[in-house]
Amino acid sequence: MQSHRQSEQNSSITKIPVDVTSDAELKLSDFFENFRMIRLEADIAIGSINRIRYENNHIYVLDERRNTIFIFSDSGKLLSYIRKAGRMVRVGNCGPDGCELEERYRESNVFWDFVVNNDTIIVLDWGGRRLLKYNHSGEFLSEHRLRYHVRAISPTINQYNFLFAGNEITTNFHRLHRVRNGNQPGTPCLPIDERKAEYLHIRWDRGHHFFLHQNAVYFSEAFNDTIYKSVNGEKMKPAFVVDYKGKNVPESFFDQNFANVMEFLQEFHKIDSYAHSVYSFVMSDRFLMFVSFFQRNRKLTLFDQKGKISQTFSTVKDDVFFNGLVTSIADFAYYADNRYIFLPLDDRFVEWRDRYHVSEQFRAIIDEAERNDNPLLLIFSLKN
Repeated sequence: MQSHRQSEQNSSITKIPVDVTSDAELKLSDFFENFRMIRLEADIAIGSINRIRYENNHIYVLDERRNTIFIFSDSGKLLSYIRKAGRMVRVGNCGPDGCELEERYRESNVFWDFVVNNDTIIVLDWGGRRLLKYNHSGEFLSEHRLRYHVRAISPTINQYNFLFAGNEITTNFHRLHRVRNGNQPGTPCLPIDERKAEYLHIRWDRGHHFFLHQNAVYFSEAFNDTIYKSVNGEKMKPAFVVDYKGKNVPESFFDQNFANVMEFLQEFHKIDSYAHSVYSFVMSDRFLMFVSFFQRNRKLTLFDQKGKISQTFSTVKDDVFFNGLVTSIADFAYYADNRYIFLPLDDRFVEWRDRYHVSEQFRAIIDEAERNDNPLLLIFSLKN
């Protein structure tokens, strides 16, 4: 584990100053562009979105509640889906006459995360400790069994994927492993610091650890102020360190003995002075964006790589979709993949369209949407 102090001593690592006490307001049009809004059409209602990916002009949505991966066109039309029900995988192909279900492959565990690699969808089965491969028609292709539980899988780069296994000692003392083509034995990397075992991750945290930008995969995790980088699938190295201006979690806190993760969290939250975590990391050629936590509140930071200046926000002002709407960062729960940021909008839009001025660009979509429809999807990208 590269500590905060060690990271600062390495001149090749960029320091990101963050003022988590800031109550500044972020205006959408100041930092984002390429705004779109689409309706996710489906014969089956989406229960709870866990992950959104964008590849091949298709939008892929992992529904945690229904244990299903939906595949939509770029305009929001449902094309197909992969579903697990009981001990069977049910695959649905959809056309003008509706959707047909077909049971394809016996399963018993949970879709936890996934990536799209050209014509293949690689699905992480956390409980079954394996990677499952499907084509875009939902046909099962193969599986690769793992010797450890995996919590997240990175986008593919140079035929490699990184697997995040958390910090449990049972994972062969490494929290990251690297696999080639999704079916080779995992090469261990980033060893676990035994003092911090089980403390630098949240067990129920799914995804949000990896982001692909150009030829590099970036990795971050809870209770760690270092952002790592792998170029072309090579060794992971520290690239950025977050400086919370004296509020970083000190190394001495991890020197204490905790019986389990819950005890660690209980002791941690007794202290209000620590800022922590790099969550929902997004990157463009110019900006970095991520969420941190301070006094149990979410803070959003944007770092200008050209000017080496960061700004931290506690609220967001919408001047694009619902002009005048102000929400907390807690409600700005976005997903990011392949240059785009995705913000699902639930039935709150019904109230908002009556209270705020709706942009003419999106009025027709918003007016046609019904309360029980699938979420509207707001799409935009960081400015360059």
